[in-house]
Amino acid sequence: MSQRKLPESSSSSVALEPEVAIALIGLYSAAADGEGISAPEEDTLSEMLEGIGVFDEYSEADFEELTKKVTTLIEEEEPEELVSQAIASLPNQEARETAYITAILVVGADEEMGESEEDYLYELQEALNISDDRAEEIIDAIFGDYEDDEYEEEEE
Repeated sequence: MSQRKLPESSSSSVALEPEVAIALIGLYSAAADGEGISAPEEDTLSEMLEGIGVFDEYSEADFEELTKKVTTLIEEEEPEELVSQAIASLPNQEARETAYITAILVVGADEEMGESEEDYLYELQEALNISDDRAEEIIDAIFGDYEDDEYEEEEE
């Protein structure tokens, strides 16, 4: 199967709401391994969105509406075009980092990260204008706790 690649740029100037853009990037990222969206990745995306500050005020009905918007967009447009629009629609560094964190968590949901997924995350980092140092800080913050928990389990 082919791996996900980020498109070079979008020919569309349509801006998406930041919440829709983050959800689209998360869904696109779930297929970064070329194997489609697995159940753990799909579940992680839903859970992850609930824990993101942008979505703090979302009710179940709001999440249903967001899902409907994202599904409609996916049905009407090419995924590569949508992800370009999503990236271009993120209004600030905080939103870009939120999208990147969402992608990392979704890609890592199956606890396996192949070379194609690592390449995809690097391309996404570049597209989101996140520096290598900041990306490393984000990854350390996400996986540092996970690795610490594993180390503690091994010591017991």
